[in-house]
Amino acid sequence: MRRGTVGDMMRIESVGVVGLGTMGAGIVEVFARGGVPVVGVETTAELAEQGRGLLTASVERAVARGRLDEAAGRAALEAVTVTTDLADLAQVDLVVEAVPERMEVKREVMRRLDAVTGPGAILATNTSSLSVTEIAAVTERRERVVGMHFFNPAPVQRLVEVIRTAVTDPEVVEAVRELAERIGKVPVVVADRAGFVANHLLFGYMNRAGQLYFDGVVSREDLDAAMQVGAGLPMGPLALMDLVGLDVCSEIGGVIHALTHKDMHAPSQELATMVRAGLLGRKSGVGFYPYSPEAKAAEESRAAAPATPREVTSVGVVGAGERADDLAAALAGAGVEVVRIEAATADLSALAGVQVVVEAAEVAEPEDEWLVDVPLAEHDAELTELLIEFGRVLPEGAAVVSLSADGAVEVAALTGRHDASVRGVLHDATPAGRVIELGRLAGTSPEVLATLRAVLGAAGLTPVVVRDQPGLVVESLMGPFLNEAVLMAQSGYATPEEIDSAMRFGCGYPMGPFAMIDHWGADRVLDIVDELFATTGDPGLAPAAELVERATLNRPFGA
Repeated sequence: MRRGTVGDMMRIESVGVVGLGTMGAGIVEVFARGGVPVVGVETTAELAEQGRGLLTASVERAVARGRLDEAAGRAALEAVTVTTDLADLAQVDLVVEAVPERMEVKREVMRRLDAVTGPGAILATNTSSLSVTEIAAVTERRERVVGMHFFNPAPVQRLVEVIRTAVTDPEVVEAVRELAERIGKVPVVVADRAGFVANHLLFGYMNRAGQLYFDGVVSREDLDAAMQVGAGLPMGPLALMDLVGLDVCSEIGGVIHALTHKDMHAPSQELATMVRAGLLGRKSGVGFYPYSPEAKAAEESRAAAPATPREVTSVGVVGAGERADDLAAALAGAGVEVVRIEAATADLSALAGVQVVVEAAEVAEPEDEWLVDVPLAEHDAELTELLIEFGRVLPEGAAVVSLSADGAVEVAALTGRHDASVRGVLHDATPAGRVIELGRLAGTSPEVLATLRAVLGAAGLTPVVVRDQPGLVVESLMGPFLNEAVLMAQSGYATPEEIDSAMRFGCGYPMGPFAMIDHWGADRVLDIVDELFATTGDPGLAPAAELVERATLNRPFGA
């Protein structure tokens, strides 16, 4: 290791990587493509060759796809030395261990690295959730041990979390941060804490999503569509868990839960059962979804015939404002007759021939809501009268979707259509489309739901059917996720900018949680979290003080 001329800063010039599985080989490739000589170490000659094979295949794919020119590809492969002897790491400046995510394994590797590397070498662990402090404790150089958490696949994902312990030398942290930046990554420096930034937030979100599915609230397809299309995320949570591996999700979730004691991180019994049964996701051929031909065939043989939708030729849209305009235009574009009634107090007799009606009245909230609540009370009265009138004028069997009601029970009770009433939430469009969530009751007719799916789907929307509950899917998952991000920043663990970078570059989110709060509005996020906290009583869902402050003062995080 040499020192640079700027501020006499420590500069890492050579690295070693221990463990050449998928993750380790990817880390080797990142360093080599960044112009840093790498020594890769495996336990046997066979595993070493497998690791070299993974590296070569990945570099060749990058060249074939035009992401790397041939000369750079050759240079990257030539920068790598593969060995089975840890002593070959004696002269490197930094060693990253990428062995299995088990504390005893990592501590043993770190103990051996401490013995074979030079006294000035930095030791780094690629752990995604384990305590860096505990891993470092077996060495005689705790001040020179850091976490260097790459994300899978390492050559593609840009985030590297650089984790410092309470005793890590700041100069060491800066040297590792500079190296990560030099090889084209986005480093985020954080303290040693369960799950660090990205996994702490991501695994809590995925775990809660899995519980919605296990509890029968929503189908796997609707759950994933709600989050991918409705929230604009790169992948639905169940598909993501299958990609990560359900065993990994259970193990990492358990590690984080042991330190946070929050329900959102506690792996469920259902997930543990899937893991014991070998349903691990893509790597086993079946998880939440089937992937192998055998698993797909077995699922097809068990599938029940779907309900048949009714024919719909006429749809009513009641209400004034942008969302009513959008719905009316989309439905008209699908080729159905649209009966538009803008005023909720107007004559509704024109709805006598429709098969579906969507209530989309605007809720005009006063500017000083905490001082004046009469307009909201008036709106509630108008909505009540409107839903009662639907029950009187609509033909038998017509379905009702209310975008303003607080719950599907309210809609069913007021319209008298217990099997044909749902609560709807129309979300803003994302690059993937636009979701409308349909909150159903236990007695909602499958035929009615199939009809609503067909009509709204033909209008270009993505219908998601959910057992009616606070927040349905999108808000019930995003609210706690966003609140947890605020708690993280509020504690001083990481800044909003660092947290946003972690989720964007580590998880592929289109925007970070604080940008999302500003986009949605802190008041809306607070309303969601307040309702979930009041409904569940889960202390882990208590609104963050800074979220309350931002919502009350109407002060965005980006201000």
